[in-house]
Amino acid sequence: MGIVTVKFVKLAKKRSLSSKREKSMKLQTVVIGVAAITAVMAFSNPNKERYIDYATDQFAEMGKSSLCSDPNLPSLAQQSCKFMVSQGRRVIKPYIEGSTKQQNFILFSIYETEMPNRKLNTIAAFGNFYMFR
Repeated sequence: MGIVTVKFVKLAKKRSLSSKREKSMKLQTVVIGVAAITAVMAFSNPNKERYIDYATDQFAEMGKSSLCSDPNLPSLAQQSCKFMVSQGRRVIKPYIEGSTKQQNFILFSIYETEMPNRKLNTIAAFGNFYMFR
């Protein structure tokens, strides 16, 4: 009976050490994964210049779809409207530059653009922009 007890204790110690190693490996994997995601977020956080380009494109497209898509407008007027809006990007861009505030949190940024009739908030992360209208 003594030999069986000694073998059982040795087996229990081996399992305990193995379990501790597995937990340590799992924790190490999680830490490495979190560090990798953090690094990717930090390096892919878009800068304000990229946001200005993105917002200019978005506002120009909004203008085209809201102003130039009236079914009552003749097609020539719609085409002229779209052309005028696309040419207006030169005016839109400086306006957006002057009316946008950035909060940079290293891993992501929040942009707030003041428009004449509302505020637009945008979150920038992983190289993309998520605009809330």
